[in-house]
Amino acid sequence: MTFGVQLLLILNIGAFVLEYFLGIRLSGFCALRADWLSHGAFWELITYQFVHQGMGHLFSNMLGLFFLGPETERALGTNRFLKLYLFSGVLGGLGWSILSPGYHTCVGASGAVFGILGAYAALYPKRELILIFFPFMPIKAWVFVLILGAYELLHTLGGPGGAVANSAHLGGGIAGYFYALTIGRPDLMRQLRQKFKSKEKQPVDQNEINRILDKANADGLHSLTRIERALLKQAGGK
Repeated sequence: MTFGVQLLLILNIGAFVLEYFLGIRLSGFCALRADWLSHGAFWELITYQFVHQGMGHLFSNMLGLFFLGPETERALGTNRFLKLYLFSGVLGGLGWSILSPGYHTCVGASGAVFGILGAYAALYPKRELILIFFPFMPIKAWVFVLILGAYELLHTLGGPGGAVANSAHLGGGIAGYFYALTIGRPDLMRQLRQKFKSKEKQPVDQNEINRILDKANADGLHSLTRIERALLKQAGGK
């Protein structure tokens, strides 16, 4: 068990205990409303991820977090893993509020957990999973996620048809998959930063610098364009 997974389990289970055993109605403040934007309730995109409708809803989400979370966290690191969870939940909530306006509120960690599932498939596409409800036929992670994604997409396109926020699942899964392929890869981010810096450090054409200096001498510094000033500054830095 990793630290990030433990923390998320504690937060989700703790919120459930507060609401259903101690009578503190967290969902009244934390649930994501379809019209959250008109109320300026941006916090709901975060808080809705930690409240659930019932024991079964909580159990299914925490089960996915428990089984797939630790290995995903070890691959990404705790900070990136927690960002993955929140990022996927936020994107899932946005998808739900846009594509499923028929419901008034949305709660649950499903979008975030689907994000972890998507990230897992991106990190370990050929890893074989043993499903609890179908234990005798291992299935590769990418195949499993593809099937789930197709299922959620069909239900999303069909419109709201029940209490399940399929659009949140779909949005979270897509967000998690691309997060693991891009933002969650420090090597790729480092390469992109180096490439960007190398573009900034391209050699300055001395003839162009001479032309700009001649222009400045003849007409004054105020005559230089912003690009010409930037080139002069870059040449001066070198």
